[in-house]
Amino acid sequence: MSSTRRGDTLCVRRRKSATPMHNPEDYEESFDPDAYFDHYFSKNSIEDGTRVSLFCLPVFAQIIKQTVPAERRKSLLDIGAGPTVYSAVCFRECIDRAYMTDFVQKNLTSLRDWTNGVSSHDWQPTIKVILRTEGITGSSEGVLEKVEKHTKELVHAGGVLFSNVHDSPCVPDLPEDGVDILVSVFCLESACKSIEEYNKCVKNMVSQLRSGGKFILGSVIDDNIYNAGNQRMFWLLRLNEQDVISALADAGLDVENRKAYVLEEEGVMFAMLTKY
Repeated sequence: MSSTRRGDTLCVRRRKSATPMHNPEDYEESFDPDAYFDHYFSKNSIEDGTRVSLFCLPVFAQIIKQTVPAERRKSLLDIGAGPTVYSAVCFRECIDRAYMTDFVQKNLTSLRDWTNGVSSHDWQPTIKVILRTEGITGSSEGVLEKVEKHTKELVHAGGVLFSNVHDSPCVPDLPEDGVDILVSVFCLESACKSIEEYNKCVKNMVSQLRSGGKFILGSVIDDNIYNAGNQRMFWLLRLNEQDVISALADAGLDVENRKAYVLEEEGVMFAMLTKY
């Protein structure tokens, strides 16, 4: 099953379409990383709306940097990164290495192309938004290039790996037993067809996080479809906030002390939790 994330535009609510809907099993054949990037992260689109993930993740990264000792925040694992690299950018000052993973081979190729400096996607507009969230304004091209270069070095130190959220372990080639920070944004609801599958997949993910590590989840709430670019519509498992919290608790995460943003009008939820 695929684990490709969707974009999140605060000012535009997703709407149903007469376009045929693709299911989780269709990602390998039907998902287009270039169309997805152009729809959500091209220069024009990134300036046209606020990405919730580009606000929440830098906030969580700053909290971790201030509260977790450096020796306890060396590695980051993004499960279901799709063709995107923004999680590694957001956490670049917290970690020594980043593992970017996905199920879809085209997405893995896109990630490797970016890491190796041959990607056709321009991530600098997205990096500029992240820096603005961090309080860094008026970033020059040289600053953007420095941030991107540093982030690529972190991914080189980790790797681009295959993941399948329905398997345990999700990332079979992960070279360490438990990472310090695990991120998954808009992944599980596009990969699961039932709440039972969802609960199992959350546990599969959390098994690759060390005890005391930080789990950061971005989830779509109360929706069942999204546009992956070029009006290509994909299935989402409809979840409410309690569905997500229950799954996180069952997976061994401290839900009582979670830090969360729930934006009901936009249909998204972000949460950071600690594994017991």
